[in-house]
Amino acid sequence: MIKIKLFQWISALFILIFISGCTNIYENGKELAADTKPYIEKITVDELNNKIGNQEDFLLIDVRQPAEYKKGNIPGSILIPRGVLEFKIGDDAFWEEEFLYTPDKDAYIVIYCKKGDRGILAAKALNELGYSNVKNLSGGIIAWDPDFDFGSGTKQEESGCGG
Repeated sequence: MIKIKLFQWISALFILIFISGCTNIYENGKELAADTKPYIEKITVDELNNKIGNQEDFLLIDVRQPAEYKKGNIPGSILIPRGVLEFKIGDDAFWEEEFLYTPDKDAYIVIYCKKGDRGILAAKALNELGYSNVKNLSGGIIAWDPDFDFGSGTKQEESGCGG
């Protein structure tokens, strides 16, 4: 009788662990970004334009691909593609090449991409690395300049690993 009860408890515990391990599995980056979005601080285009106009001290990072950046970017931004952000953000040599100081963990950082999804995931990554003052530009560069002609580009450039 005791062995049966023990087996039932172990089985129930195993099932609980198995089920809880299956949560938060995403089909694609868009789902992950959508689920992450409520936890990421955002900045609007108007707020960003005010910061730029007031010449406030902040770091503006474009996480799109180099080809996208060449087609158009927000003046004053630094290109750090999403795929290498975690490696470049704290790399003194990278920042020296940009003639800037490596950002402190409490630096005000604004992230943007084309539409916002990559920016959300980039902001999440920076938060997880200990950067405490990171904001994602709502709607990305498309919101900043809806009339800008980004060209046809390739399908990957247009969707850009999550927009």
